Order: sequence, then C-alpha cells, then structure tokens
Amino acid sequence: MSFEELLEQVGGFGPFQLRNVALLALPRVLLPLHFLLPIFLDAVPAHRCALPGAPANFSHQDAWLEAYIPREPDGTLSSCLRFAYPQALPNTTLGEERQSRGELEDEPATVPCSQGWEYDHSEFSSTTATESQWDLVCEQKGLNRAASTFFFAGVLVGAVAFGYLSDRWVPESARWLLTQGHVKEAHRYLLHCARLNGRPVCEDSLSQEAVSKVAAEERVVRRPSYLDLFRTPRLRHISLCCVVVWFGVNFSYYGLSLDVSGLGLNVYQTQLLFGAVELPFKLLVYLSVRHAGRRLTQAGTLLGTALALGTRLLVSSDMKSWSTVLAVMGKGFSEAAFTTVYLFTSELYPTVLRQTGMGLTALVGRLGGSLAPLAALLDGVWLSLPKLVYGGIALLAAGTALLLPETRQAQLPETIQDVERKSAPTSLQEEEMPMKQVQN
Repeated sequence: MSFEELLEQVGGFGPFQLRNVALLALPRVLLPLHFLLPIFLDAVPAHRCALPGAPANFSHQDAWLEAYIPREPDGTLSSCLRFAYPQALPNTTLGEERQSRGELEDEPATVPCSQGWEYDHSEFSSTTATESQWDLVCEQKGLNRAASTFFFAGVLVGAVAFGYLSDRWVPESARWLLTQGHVKEAHRYLLHCARLNGRPVCEDSLSQEAVSKVAAEERVVRRPSYLDLFRTPRLRHISLCCVVVWFGVNFSYYGLSLDVSGLGLNVYQTQLLFGAVELPFKLLVYLSVRHAGRRLTQAGTLLGTALALGTRLLVSSDMKSWSTVLAVMGKGFSEAAFTTVYLFTSELYPTVLRQTGMGLTALVGRLGGSLAPLAALLDGVWLSLPKLVYGGIALLAAGTALLLPETRQAQLPETIQDVERKSAPTSLQEEEMPMKQVQN
C-alpha cells in the first residue's frame, strides 16, 4: 500500500485539510501588513531647514524663504541646504544681516541645516524620520532607509529561529512522521483525519501494522539537507536558478512597494491602488499557469515588472499620471511573479527535498527583500538608478526563469532520482516510485 492510497482511505482532501489550510493562511493574511509598515513608519514628509528668528506674523513668508532657502533645479525649495547668509530680494527688508558679504558673491554659499528641520505634519504627525532626536533626513537618510533592511533581516533570522516552533496552530505531516519512523503518532493523526473528514475506516486497512508497512516504504535512509540540493546536476541547476529567481522577485517587489514617491498621490491612496491591483493580477496568474504554463508565467510577470520600471525612466517628472499608471502596473506584475514563484518552486523539487528547497529559496528571497530598501540610496548617485537596478534584477530573474523546466501537467517528482531521470532516462532505472500527476 502506498501513502497516496492511505490518504484516500482517510478521506483525501477534506475538512481536516481545509482546517489546516485555514490555520496556515491566517498568518499569511497578517504578514503583509507588517511587511509594508515601513512605508508609513519611515515616511519622510516635506521638510526644510529650521530658520531661527523668523517673524511669526511675517506677511511675506515666501519672500522670507527665498532669502534663506535655495531652490533645487526642479524649482522646489531645498530640503537639506540653506544660504550661509540671507539673500537680498527686491522690495523686501530682511534686516541688517542682508548686507553681509554673501550678497557680493556670484554663487551664494550654502550650508547644511545646522539647527534642525521643520516638517510638514499635514499627513504624518510623527515618523522615524521626523523625530527631533533622530532627524533621519538629508545626510542621515541612509539610516532611515536602513530601518527597513533591519526589519527584513529580523524576518530572515526569525524565519530560521521560529520555523520549528511554528509547526506546533497545526499537526505534523503524516508523511513526514512516517519517514521519520513515528508510526504511532502518524497512526493517531490519520485516525483523527478520517474522523474529521467523516470517513469510516476499516480496522484492518488502517491498523498500526498497515501504517508500519507504509512507513517502511516511505522511510528515507537519511534526513535531507541543504547540501542535497546541489549534489546532483539537475537539482543543482534547479536550485541555482530558483535562488536567482527568488532574489529577483523579492528585490523588485519590495523595491516597488516601498517606493511611493513621485506618483502625485498621498501614501494612503498609493497603497489603496497597490492593494487593489493585486486582486486582478492574482486572477491573471490563476489563468496563466493553467494555459501558458508555470515557466512562461514566471518569466512573463518578471518581464512585465522590468518593463514597467524601465518605462517609468522615460516618463518626465511632470507626467505624474503616467508614472502612477506604470507604478501600479509594475506592482501588479511583481505581485503576480511573487504568487507564481511559490507554486513553480514547489513543483520543481522532489517530495523528499521540497521543504528544504523552499526554505533555501525563501531565505535568499528575504535577503533580496532586505537589500531592496538600501538600493534606494543609489538615487544619490543618479536619481533614476534605483529603478534601473530594480528593473535590471527583475529582467535577470525573468531570463533565469526560462532556464527552468516546465511543470504544467507534469508528474511531481517524489525522489531525487525522479528529478535526475528527466535528464538521464537510462541511468537511474533501479528505483521506480510512483509520482503524482499535476492537473493544470
């Protein structure tokens, strides 16, 4: 008797499995709320240098700012610099300080904000950037963006440290228990499964002796390790490609999600749009993986992300509506790529290494998510460089996805030999374990 036949006796996929799926889905609903919190916690509102001695009832506020704050090339007041000396303006009187030597220079000297900043509190009353004891703007803006990296680094460490504890809101997999020789515990879970599924079972067919026979067939010689993902040629190829794809998916997704500037909308409207666009793109994934296949869907969604990011570079700053449309489309494609990569990767690895492979690729994915906020600091080199990097990594991941085998309507591999047999059909014939058929 095979394990699949044993599952059929206890009701297959029924209420027992649905309950476990619901328990596992609950944290997945809550996790994105935490992953996107840096958008609000680390937001940087409009700011400028604090100007001591500004008259409270000064009727020409704009003129006062013009005298003390230089303008950027785009015409906006500088956020990080002020004039070393106030500049004279027509028809204004700014006091005796105006007659300083700063007026005599062709290029007025500017200095950093030495006395703090004034922030626009119309949208956020307080963020990590605006706290007076931190002021994580201008020269310190790297620390503010690094806060997101610290968060994702914590997620990465926590996933490793608490992954074992998380298995305590659901039971262990019956198959895993059998492979580890825990026959009594597996037998108890199978009986519990059959009872919840309303499936009467025969004592002979689901006796502990029958389960022991299945365990003997399922028992593995040794526990799988991360090294097993790279021991054989085909698995090594799959693992290396999946690592690149997962890094690219996470890097581009969080790069898009955390960058909400230059869209002409406030942060709340942007997140509403970003959240709403994910629903139709998830439906697109459902249809695409069934008809176009996993590989083309993965590559196509990553390519769409890269094109949206690349096209935004060609849109001028005054065309905010087009920039918003492209950003929303890029967010939708990146979400579709994120959805696809879970399905695609799980079907590439054999059963004995599936969780190990998913753990490795997810670990590298978290690394990509951790580095995404830091890449935004490249705007200090060139304003468009972060988008170019996000799009370039997404394009690299799209090309890498095309190197992976298609899994649509293919048999899910059970063992390492099943994976290698596809590339060497005559070399591994001694083990003929049944494999499950993937229906679309």
